[in-house]
Amino acid sequence: MINNNSFGRMDNVFREYCLVKRVKLWIPLHVTGLWIPVWRHSPLLSGSLGAGLLMEPGIEVEAVPAKEWRIDITVEGKQLSGLPSIASETLNLMNSATPAHIRISSPVPLGAGFAVSAGIALGIALGAGLLSGMGLLESASIAHEAEIRAETGLGDVVAMLHGRGLEIRVAPGGPGIASVESYPVPRLEILAAVLGSMETREMHKVLGKRLYEAASPRLARLLSRPGLEAFLQEARGFSVDTGMAEDKLAGILDRLVEEGALRGWYLKKRVLIMVPGMENKQAIMKRLAGILDRRFYSLRLTTEPLQVSVKV
Repeated sequence: MINNNSFGRMDNVFREYCLVKRVKLWIPLHVTGLWIPVWRHSPLLSGSLGAGLLMEPGIEVEAVPAKEWRIDITVEGKQLSGLPSIASETLNLMNSATPAHIRISSPVPLGAGFAVSAGIALGIALGAGLLSGMGLLESASIAHEAEIRAETGLGDVVAMLHGRGLEIRVAPGGPGIASVESYPVPRLEILAAVLGSMETREMHKVLGKRLYEAASPRLARLLSRPGLEAFLQEARGFSVDTGMAEDKLAGILDRLVEEGALRGWYLKKRVLIMVPGMENKQAIMKRLAGILDRRFYSLRLTTEPLQVSVKV
């Protein structure tokens, strides 16, 4: 198990950089499998309890000083014509930072459930923050606050900042406040399918109390026996209990698990995560072709942390 108790000491290291010329970041994708929302009077005290998986390829960011702010966001190879709300919210909170030109590239879509909004917030906050001499946790806290204020996420920022492999959020809040425990997982291939899009605020409004009722016992069981197999079981049950996975789709996927084709599956918002078993990704895609008329994404579990490269 890895925890984030020593992570805060990196803040002092980054404060030593006075004349930073370029910041590069690699941010893992994060797909949570079960969660309990926690809202408090302060955005930095708000967050979630829950568990999720970190995946690659990740979100890539490059930031350099500029005379005025410029944010370029590319999603699946196409540049966005306007800034999403999370980018605007993060910029509003970066009023003391030096203007920067920040390029952000995501291999997966925004608004599906891959935590791309958290990646964008981290990219802007860490990129501009480190260029301005701010500490790592100070900058990441701005990303977390932006997610809370924009209602685009609760626990993704701390999961992506502190998590490795299987992450379990055992105390809510922003960076330096939340507690995240990490457990190693094999670098298994992941097959993902996007079934549509759903805003986080819409999801919380629709699901309401069901999130608490479905997640609490499952999170307790997972904490008693943390590991990939237990996570997949509890995340699958959470997907069904909350209604995110329709009965017909759940039945088809469960049969693939019974046959050994899949090790497990779960659904977060509108992204379906499948861990192949005895069959490879191509065989599974072929079997689901007539059921899921969607694009599939080839991902992989990762235990690599968020990576920061600074040029001075």
